[in-house]
Amino acid sequence: MQVFGISDVGKKRSLNEDNFSVDVFDGIAVALVCDGMGGANAGEVASRVACKCFMSSIVPKLREIKSSITDSAEIIIKTDRAICEASDEANKKVYEMSCSDKSLSGMGTTLSGCIIDGDMMWTFNVGDSRVYHISGNEAKQLTVDHSFVQALINDGKITKEEAQTHPNRNVILRALGVSSRVECDVCHSVTQPGCYFVCSDGMSNYFDEEEFTKIISSDKPIAEKAEDFVDFANSKGGSDNITVILIDTEKQNDGGNNEH
Repeated sequence: MQVFGISDVGKKRSLNEDNFSVDVFDGIAVALVCDGMGGANAGEVASRVACKCFMSSIVPKLREIKSSITDSAEIIIKTDRAICEASDEANKKVYEMSCSDKSLSGMGTTLSGCIIDGDMMWTFNVGDSRVYHISGNEAKQLTVDHSFVQALINDGKITKEEAQTHPNRNVILRALGVSSRVECDVCHSVTQPGCYFVCSDGMSNYFDEEEFTKIISSDKPIAEKAEDFVDFANSKGGSDNITVILIDTEKQNDGGNNEH
């Protein structure tokens, strides 16, 4: 696998409230994006703390699972549980900081990512940061947003196309750190050839299947592909912070950005 992450402030914001982290160990890749919200710099604090806390929890759990369990069904169960526990720990840390410091009151963050271990992979999310799988001429969204417009889509009141320009498209219904408990959606599936793509809404707001697949299918190194995604979002207005992590399951690892 090759993994690379990049984050950019965009064209409209003065502060980058996105944070990301990637780790590759024992044949496992973990990719995480958090998009913070809150007054002053509280959003940046929420996303940074959530990122660090989640990774500090999940990585040792995955190492233990990898070293001690061989049954695939048990691996799936234990990994599902590890993801939920890591999101719970991150939520608790952000919530406690929000309650104890007035300047951080009400802060929160999305949390979205994927874990790939051989032919097994997991996606997880809270909020509207997304995971896609991109291969050939198809870019498929794997996570389901916890957002106002997604609820309207589910009710059949608007289409996915209408959601992209809806005035309330950035309103999320679930976030990490805003209450003492949070539910993280976790999904297990079989790893597919191609590229997994984790991003904040500063990127997904400009989703264009033709452009996304064009960038992925180019012969450029993975780092340049990630930069091309950021350039594309900025060319469309760059109205929010932009964070992208690419995981190419078909190429050998040559390093990559670990965190921001």
